[in-house]
Amino acid sequence: MKKKIYERLNSMIDSKEIGALGTVVRGSSDICPTGSKFLVDETGHNLVKEIKEPIFAMLKDFLPEIIKDKKPKVIQVVFDGVPYEIFIDPIYPQERLIIFGGGHIALPLVSIAKLLDYQVTVIDDRPSFASPDRFPQADNVLCQDFTKAIREASFDRNTYIIIITRGHQHDKTCLEESLKQPQPAYIGMIGSKRKVYSLFQELRLSGCDEDRLDRVYAPIGLDIGAQTPEEIALSIMAEVVMVNHYGFSRGLKMKQEEEKVGC
Repeated sequence: MKKKIYERLNSMIDSKEIGALGTVVRGSSDICPTGSKFLVDETGHNLVKEIKEPIFAMLKDFLPEIIKDKKPKVIQVVFDGVPYEIFIDPIYPQERLIIFGGGHIALPLVSIAKLLDYQVTVIDDRPSFASPDRFPQADNVLCQDFTKAIREASFDRNTYIIIITRGHQHDKTCLEESLKQPQPAYIGMIGSKRKVYSLFQELRLSGCDEDRLDRVYAPIGLDIGAQTPEEIALSIMAEVVMVNHYGFSRGLKMKQEEEKVGC
């Protein structure tokens, strides 16, 4: 049975499925021995299990919330007077960070993202700014037209988009094309408040849906008073981590909205 569980687990990882692996860390040798495992999908539905149904049934209500929280947890249950402890480990694909723009902020951004175990791709249309020598830590470095790169990319809810290109027009292109794709976990764009306001107005006039624009974190990053490229990179990754864990960020975007900035 364990072979089936691990085969299915490998299949989930390869296909980037979400779920959880459960392991009995305290059990009964008769009903549910220590070391018994089970594997469930994102909804908590059983895929493969070694544990007995009465024990699994007691866990079902806990599983979706644990998976949603992305945090391992030990669940304690009692069956027929016998205590059981089951360790639940959520399974998520590795988060991907796609950085559009290989300039000075991208250098420390890649380093910090790799420390946090993100899979990192850097994309720029200039050969000197999109080379493996410039970004040795990145998993992928692509020298490609931004529009073509985005249209060929695969975005999902584990994808985090960072737009830090060299100019307004390239930022607009990357943002406009990114908003046409299936919804990623995060889209952030660098820029002053005025630049963001101006670019958003351009996109509105070109027919961009307001709900889509509301998904964009711009200006990007948490408000830590960042000045240097390293500080800005830290601010960006702090916001990415916050969105990853909490689903939202009270960053520079929120500050701008609270100030009701206009032109």
